[in-house]
Amino acid sequence: MNILIFEDETYNYTLLQDLLQEQMPECRLIGPLTSIAEGHDFFAGNHEDIDLIIADIQLSDGLSFQALAEAPDDIPIIFTTAYDEYALQAFGYNSLSFLLKPVDGTELRLAIRKSLKRLVTDKHREELFLDMDMNMRYRKRFVVHTYKGDLVVPVSHVRYIVSEQKYTFLVLTDGSSHVVNLPLKTLSEELDPNEFMLVNRKYIVPFREIKSFEKGINGSEWITIRGDEEVQIAVSRSRKKEIHARIKGNKH
Repeated sequence: MNILIFEDETYNYTLLQDLLQEQMPECRLIGPLTSIAEGHDFFAGNHEDIDLIIADIQLSDGLSFQALAEAPDDIPIIFTTAYDEYALQAFGYNSLSFLLKPVDGTELRLAIRKSLKRLVTDKHREELFLDMDMNMRYRKRFVVHTYKGDLVVPVSHVRYIVSEQKYTFLVLTDGSSHVVNLPLKTLSEELDPNEFMLVNRKYIVPFREIKSFEKGINGSEWITIRGDEEVQIAVSRSRKKEIHARIKGNKH
């Protein structure tokens, strides 16, 4: 799959590159094109098949709309920007999605699936769509906001996820915690069930962080999470049977 990138900021291009290559390792990235002038030159002399365009709206010499007016009509475009004031103008082009920066991996995945699904007009694109659906099924990372800027967190760094007072927190193996703007139920569907499980209405736990599984009084059961300060999490009664089966199935 050939993806053309318009982006003039190194950090944002690197983040986008990492997300795409992790979620779609078979894709080929073209660019980045950093200006309208580079966009004009590309479309004037390019003879490659482009399956998708991901374009930052604000480039070093103006708005990417000026260059994208020369793009073939059948190529879907996903626009990215730090501002939402261009949303209506973006949808005047062959755009099916508009993502605010920093781009989130889940939103990007859904945008690409939406773009290709709407434009499955031949066998080639159909194969791309099916292949992408298999490779991008589960979340691989989070982008969280810190006082120093945005931080990319691989799911392998998550110690557990907890919902408290209408907020969802990622608690990481380094001891830090970060708010994510997604409900626990949504995250339980986005994370690989071979790696994570919903223990109760407040906690998602990765199997690798479970130290022990213990029984208490009155039929209660607890999971203990590894770490210098161990955390005990009550197992929901309604989920006991499923959790028992999944823990046994994930023993190594």
